Amino acid sequence: MGCARFERFPAGTFEFLSGLSENNSREWFEEHRRQYETDVLSVVKAFVADLGPIMRMLNQDLETEPRVGRTVSRINNDLRFHKNRPPYRPFIYASFPRRGRKWTSEAMLYAGVYRHGVSIGFYPGGYRELQRGAVQEGIRKNLRQFQRYLDERAIAESYWELAGGEGVEVTKWPLPKVARRWVNLDSFTVGEYFPASDPSLARRSFLNRAQRILLDLYPLWLFATSDDLKNDLNLYRDNSRLLARPLTKVAG
Repeated sequence: MGCARFERFPAGTFEFLSGLSENNSREWFEEHRRQYETDVLSVVKAFVADLGPIMRMLNQDLETEPRVGRTVSRINNDLRFHKNRPPYRPFIYASFPRRGRKWTSEAMLYAGVYRHGVSIGFYPGGYRELQRGAVQEGIRKNLRQFQRYLDERAIAESYWELAGGEGVEVTKWPLPKVARRWVNLDSFTVGEYFPASDPSLARRSFLNRAQRILLDLYPLWLFATSDDLKNDLNLYRDNSRLLARPLTKVAG
């Protein structure tokens, strides 16, 4: 059975995650399971499903089907080796990992849904203290191409370096306009954040905003993963106008 189309992030999405943050127990979750399934899980699955066609057109290696454990994160914590963790995570992620790769360890495009809002952007992947990873190395080796990308898409003027999200409010830091300075970014999570009070979250047209962000930031994923960067960037440029047609106009 297919997912219903994405209509909005309802107030119930943030109400549930706020409640779970304050009452992280199996008893509370079971009492509110129906709200989780209606206002959180089904909403995020619909969001992934509606973005799927664009993501497949960008790259057929990306997983785009709304599947818990792959493109939609599990809300329950794995307690087998961490007995002191709370049973649930009061947040949920939508992402588009490469097929056959661990979504926690590789760069990807994502949306994070928290009790306080939604972030959409690029995540560099992995859990490491050393910040320089695949995307920084890709930029360092291709500074001219990266500078062209920054200028063409006005990345520094349009987006932010994002920090926080899961347990705290998201902090937004300005991005550098010069390619070589990107090699030393601290977190390299790049995108936009929308607080729960942002009225755009309550509209179907938010899908178009998310589409634009993911299209703009897809080259960051290429700099982190591509084995044929020049040709992949040219293909992206050739097709970006076609892919930019608002999803709500395509899907109706």
